[in-house]
Parts: sequence; C-alpha cells; structure tokens
Amino acid sequence: MSMAPRQSKAAARKKRVRRTIIILLIVAVVLVAAVLILRQYVTENYGTSTESEIETAEVTTGSIISTVSGSGTLTSDDVEEVTIPSSVSISTYYVSAEDTVEEGDVLATIDTDSVLEALADVQTQLDELDEELEEASEDAVSSTLTSSVSGRVKVIYAETDDDVSTVMYEYGALVILSLDGYMAVDIDTTDYAVGDSVTVVDSDGDSYTGTVSAVSAGVTTILLTDNGPAYQDTVTVDETYTGTLYIHEPLKITGYAGTVSAVSVSENTSVSSGTTLLTLSNTSYSANYNQLLAEREELEELYQTLITLYKDGAIVAPISGTVESVSDTSTSSSGSYTTSGMTEVSSSGSSSSETTVVTINPNTSMSVTISVDETDILSVAVGQEASITVSSIGDETYTGSVTEVDKTASSSGGVSVYSVVVTVDKTDEMLSGMSASVYITIEGVENALLLPEDAVQSTSSTSYVYTAYDETTGELSGMVEVTTGLSNGTYIEITDGLSEGDTVYYTESEDDSFTFSFGGMDRSDSSGFSMGGSNSGGGMDMGGNIGGGMSMPGGE
Repeated sequence: MSMAPRQSKAAARKKRVRRTIIILLIVAVVLVAAVLILRQYVTENYGTSTESEIETAEVTTGSIISTVSGSGTLTSDDVEEVTIPSSVSISTYYVSAEDTVEEGDVLATIDTDSVLEALADVQTQLDELDEELEEASEDAVSSTLTSSVSGRVKVIYAETDDDVSTVMYEYGALVILSLDGYMAVDIDTTDYAVGDSVTVVDSDGDSYTGTVSAVSAGVTTILLTDNGPAYQDTVTVDETYTGTLYIHEPLKITGYAGTVSAVSVSENTSVSSGTTLLTLSNTSYSANYNQLLAEREELEELYQTLITLYKDGAIVAPISGTVESVSDTSTSSSGSYTTSGMTEVSSSGSSSSETTVVTINPNTSMSVTISVDETDILSVAVGQEASITVSSIGDETYTGSVTEVDKTASSSGGVSVYSVVVTVDKTDEMLSGMSASVYITIEGVENALLLPEDAVQSTSSTSYVYTAYDETTGELSGMVEVTTGLSNGTYIEITDGLSEGDTVYYTESEDDSFTFSFGGMDRSDSSGFSMGGSNSGGGMDMGGNIGGGMSMPGGE
C-alpha cells in the first residue's frame, strides 16, 4: 500500500498563511464596500447633497420671552351686591337688567310702611336687651385688666372714670397691644419686591426704615418698627406714596363691666405677660355682658340702616356700571314681601338678615383663574404681564397682569397645581363665562441674538452650529461652539460664539434615525453616524472621512 508523501511543516505553515491572507483580503474588501455604502448613506441623509435640503439662518437681534400658559373662564371683578334688611320691602324698581347706571342713581323706592314696622321691631329688641343688661349684675368680674402676653402698648382708649361698656361700644377695645414688634402700611403700587428696603416718614417728620413684606393684588405691604410710629398716622413712603399706619399683629384688651379707676400704662411702652393695664371699679355686671353688648351693637347698626332708608325713601347705586340682575319683589298687605330669585344673607338673627335686590357690574376688569403646575409656579409672581385671548371674540390679544398667586396646592392627575389669577381690562365683547387662554411672561430678553432652535445642535455637554456648507460634497463644516440662553420653542438666544449677521447652515429637524448591522455590530443613530472597532486605525467621523489601516497577522 503506497502512502502519499507527508507535507513538511514549512509547507503546511505557508498554506495556512495563504489561506489566512485570502480570508483577510475578502473581509477587507467587504468592509471597504460597506463603509463606502455607509458614506453615501450618511452623505445623502446627513451631509445633504442637494442644496434644497439645506437651511440657512442669519443671526438676528430681537426680543425673546418665556411663558407659562393655562386656560380658564372670564369672571367679572368687583360686582357690587346692593342689599336691604330682609324686613324691608321694595315699592318700585327704576332699573332693569342690562341698564347702565351712574353712582347715586335711584335704583328703587322703599315701602316706608315696612321700614316703620322693622324699626318698631328692632326697638322692641333693643329694649329687651337693655332689660337683660340691667339684670346682669349679680356676678362680679375682676377689678384689674392685665396683659396675657408680652407686647407694646400702641393705643389706650380708656381714661379714668370712663364706663367700660361705653368705651367698648365706641372703639371695640379698651387698649390695643402690638405683639410682633411691627407697624404696617399698605400702598397702592407693585413697583416693589418682597424684601426691598424703603424709607417711611411720619407726620412729625421722623424717618424709619421699612421692609416690603408682601405684594398682592396691586397693593404693597411695608413693615416698620412699632417703637415710635403712631397708630393710624399718615406716613409717606420714599417721598412718593402715602398710607395709614396700622398694627401688624394687634391684640385687643376688652372688658364688659365697671368703671376705669386707673390707667397703669402709657402708649408706646413695652409690657410683659401679667402687667396690669387698667384698674376697674363697680365691676358687678354678669359674665354674659359682652355677648349681650355685641348683640346690641348689631341691632344698633341695623337701626341706623333702617333710619337712613326711611329718610331717603330709596336705594341708590353705590357705583357706576351695568345692572346684572334685579330681584323680583312685591309688597303684600301685611307689609312683608315675596321674592323670586332673591339672595338672603343671614347673620345671627332674622332681624339682621339681608337680601340682595340689585347687582351692579362696574365693567372695569375681568379675571381668569388658571392652574399652574409645581414645575412652573415658583416662576410666577404678582405683577407679571400676561397675554389673554378669547376665542369666541376673535384673534385679538389683550394685555393683563397676574394679580394673585395662591401657593396652596391641589392635586390634578397626581400633579400638584396652584391657582393663579390674571386680571385684564374689560371690553364690550367680554362676557362672564367665556373661555380664555392665558400666557404669562415669566422671563424676557431684549436685544438678544437669535437663531431658529433647529439651527443649534446640542450634546450633553455643548451646543454648536455649522458656519460653512460645501455645495459640491453636500457637507456641513465650520463647526462653532456656542452658548445658549432663553428659548421659546422656536427661537433660541445665543449669548456667546456668534455675532449679529453671521450665517449658519443646518438640516431641517426630522426623525432621521436608522439602524445599521454588520458583522455582529449594531449601531443606531439619530443625528450622525460613528463606528469604531478593535481594528487598529479603523473608524469614520461624522463628515464621512475615512481613515483606514489594517494590521495583518504575520507568519512565524
């Protein structure tokens, strides 16, 4: 049996090397073909080889704003409800719904018989209360009034020999303390922000430093020390605004019985808990005197209202505006009345309940309440400008402002939302209940350098633009890094890297994502393609430039 000659080790090794080289050459050819195909794909889809697919933009100067938006319904502001005691009847109305009235115009005449009957009823109740007050003299009360907390005496209404009940009736307190160390003044402006420092000058010319504590609904509240400034003094703020001082956190010292025999403190002095303020004598009234006194004061107010109605014989418009509604009333033989659609506002007793007979809309402003979620609410503040559109009226945009921001959250779909009120001047076309869209300007930049947002490419660490375009190859180049600022979704502010008039090139923003798979490699890209393997020197950049290199295994 003959045997084939055995190959030498050298011949076998050369054969393996030749086979390896052939395989590597085949792989190299396939890789080069794939890269060329990819380059053409990238050029067509990313480099853009036709001029019509390339967009150009010039850096311009303009204004850009960022907004928070929402929607709601229009509501009329400052609608006045004209009321009368429920024991009084209307004789004749002189207005109807949708009538225009001026302040002081006669709205209706009063049935004087019903007024007289109501007066008699109130007088009877006053007499009965006086009897109860006279009988309330068995239980003695304390002969001293002391401070229950520390504070500063700002007002003393009671003087020696004053009757406590008389002082309480006239002023509602015997002494008033300031508890937190501050006096306050409200001025009609929104020119200040919380924390601003202002100068407050009192009527004597004394100057104090004040701090803005709140700005809401067009009113700025300023706090200043309570050591010196007088209660209800007229002061000037920054030589521009005036207002009346009040106690920021007052505590009223009250009493219901006795005569003041001594006043132990003076105004503007500090007191501590337990300090004696007043000494009283003749303190033999019953403990329910204060409640009886409050009831009597309420009846006295009603009595005065009835006297005014009887004297005038009519109800007049408290403001100018449009009559929104008129209640249907008629006088009966008993002097009472029947109502249709009347609103009755009840207090502690039937004698003091009130009925709304006419509502008047001043037609000056309307409000829209929108919901703002937790991610934006801290950017919203009173005084910010807002744009309002009302679709049922047309495309016109109205300018308003934020007048109230409620920082109390409610939940909507698992998200915390907050109510924001925007007020706008009323036009003839605006009606309550109309749907309105609101855009609040939370930030704005004037004279900003602007580009379309699609023209700016961004990564996790930087933003850049292309400033050159090769029409022959269809490639973008001249990459310039830029710093961006405010964006409104369409345009973006450029704060560094470009100048006004510079031209940039870009492709329109669209979904250009694709997936390429070859040789076990899978690359997905939505903005550009890059591929790098373990082969030394291999790779392709975004411009499609190939840097090739291959390392072949050698023989021994």
